[in-house]
Amino acid sequence: WLENRTRSWSCLLVLTNDIWAYQWSAKLNDNNTVFQAELTALHEAVIYASHLPNHNTSNIHVDNRASIMASSNSKSTNETARKIFKILLSNPRIKVSWVKAHAGNLGNERADQLAKDATQHGQPYSHTKLPKPYIKGLLRKRMLEEWQTSWKNGDTGRKIYNIMPSVSLRPTNWIREDVIFFSQHGSFPAYLKRFHLSDSDYCSCGEIGTALHYATECIYTVSWHMRKPAPNFEQEWLKRVANNLVSRQKIRGNIKFISENRDLFWPP
Repeated sequence: WLENRTRSWSCLLVLTNDIWAYQWSAKLNDNNTVFQAELTALHEAVIYASHLPNHNTSNIHVDNRASIMASSNSKSTNETARKIFKILLSNPRIKVSWVKAHAGNLGNERADQLAKDATQHGQPYSHTKLPKPYIKGLLRKRMLEEWQTSWKNGDTGRKIYNIMPSVSLRPTNWIREDVIFFSQHGSFPAYLKRFHLSDSDYCSCGEIGTALHYATECIYTVSWHMRKPAPNFEQEWLKRVANNLVSRQKIRGNIKFISENRDLFWPP
């Protein structure tokens, strides 16, 4: 009889001639799954049964269908399940069957009680590997932490950092025009002058040609204007615009217009 009380406890009971001949219980890692605990108990059971005299037929009762199905598949992705399959294949006298849990069956109820007791007296069991989802979760967490540290302490992309200080695997749904505006890396005279790609940082309207200028005050982009923020609220304004789809639609229209009419924005 096999039982798993929680995701980290497994136990095994052996009934021979109406006598409880053997019992085993173990504590897995807290991060192991219920499925792993079930397979661990089944593995211990088939090992025990395989060492009994060959003339004895052993019946192993399990209340978990998934562990039985996995152990009957020679190509299972679970290493423990494959080990169980090999033992069963070489020991046809060992039979594994499913029983309904908590149905008043004496052996199942006894195993259930042993599982309860195992929470206090079970021996640590370290032979079962940690589940892949748990390991992936740890790696994902570590990756995000390192990425966040790099993003926070970096010296590039600071304009985007001020808008999005936290890294995330969730896409921002930004398109090309959004990136150009919020990074301020585009066909803006101020940007081109900064990198010595232009002799002047003035727009043809006579003002400094920054991204903010085109979004709020340039006479050639009136159709997409938004209210200009006070200098000390500029960063907060950019955050609000970035998080507002209607505002971003204006930004997109603005940037597309500038890209399609570059000659209009250069001083004569």
